[in-house]
Amino acid sequence: MGRGIVTAFVPRTCTEIGADGSSSGAERSRGGAFDRPGRRGGEDGPTVSQPPQPLEDFRERDAYVLLGAPGAGKTVEFEREADECEGGCYVTARNFIGLDTRPEWRGTTLFIDGLDEVRAGKADGRSPFDRIRRRLDRLGRPRFRLSCREADWFGANDRRHLESVSAGGKVTVLRLDPLSGDGIRELLSHHSDIYDVDGFVREARERGIDSLLANPQSLEMLADAVAGGRWPETRMETFALACEKLVREQNSEHRCASRDRPAIPELLNAAGRLSALQLLAGAAGYAVPGGEPDDDYLGLEHIPEDRRETLRHVLGTRLFESPGEGRLAPIHRQIAEFLAARYLAKLIVDGLPA
Repeated sequence: MGRGIVTAFVPRTCTEIGADGSSSGAERSRGGAFDRPGRRGGEDGPTVSQPPQPLEDFRERDAYVLLGAPGAGKTVEFEREADECEGGCYVTARNFIGLDTRPEWRGTTLFIDGLDEVRAGKADGRSPFDRIRRRLDRLGRPRFRLSCREADWFGANDRRHLESVSAGGKVTVLRLDPLSGDGIRELLSHHSDIYDVDGFVREARERGIDSLLANPQSLEMLADAVAGGRWPETRMETFALACEKLVREQNSEHRCASRDRPAIPELLNAAGRLSALQLLAGAAGYAVPGGEPDDDYLGLEHIPEDRRETLRHVLGTRLFESPGEGRLAPIHRQIAEFLAARYLAKLIVDGLPA
């Protein structure tokens, strides 16, 4: 991982997503259920029917898609699987559609990493997706695996069109589960400046930012930021640090593709606006491409906003996660409350009557 954590692999699991967009496995957990904003008594929670499974359990499938938040570890899992899977071949989505056909792509299982990277900055995300489908079709419809960020996956529409180039006519959709408690501690144990792993985890939970621990990239950034026990002095400073870490784009492909990406203060303001509207409406989150708006998941088109693209940008950051296909919700209720309160306070300071 980063400057503080040496390369380390921890076992991960994934949860299968049904054709209706719901998870078939257990509710995703970070060692305890989080109370989501607007959650109505668990009505929209996934059905518990089978436990999460390691990715290698799906090696016999003709085709699958692996979804995950930014920094969740999709690339690490694909590189490992391509290396361990007999006849596996790892290739980035950009190279897969941008280079001439390579001999090693034939008669193999292709691990195509980063659909979201080739969709970034495109007015129509279907175009690069169709180029991937066309290349797969011309290769004779080999076994393939495709990774994508949750916010850039168009749900049933993408699934249906991928099935047309799958050898068996079916595509499995998986979601990479958060790091387990053991996985968090294993990675932290490799950090050169974290001397008390249990104390670090306990401190994060007491400060209300334990949601950062379940994502490998966020975990690394937090560990680097507070290495040696340099935690912020106040709870407000802690939340401000956490939100700034979560909203940053670490992927160079996304940064290059979105040169007009809003600055961090603008993104945090947009996140506060979304959080405030959601909490005031008693909703659970927002609908994105591939999902239909309803009472629980609001549509961005209904929000008065001059720069709606900024709202779309912030929904694609680690401040939000996906409880189901086509849906995004704040990663943690306390973070949503902090961002909403800061946004409303700014409106009042600027002259809006309380």
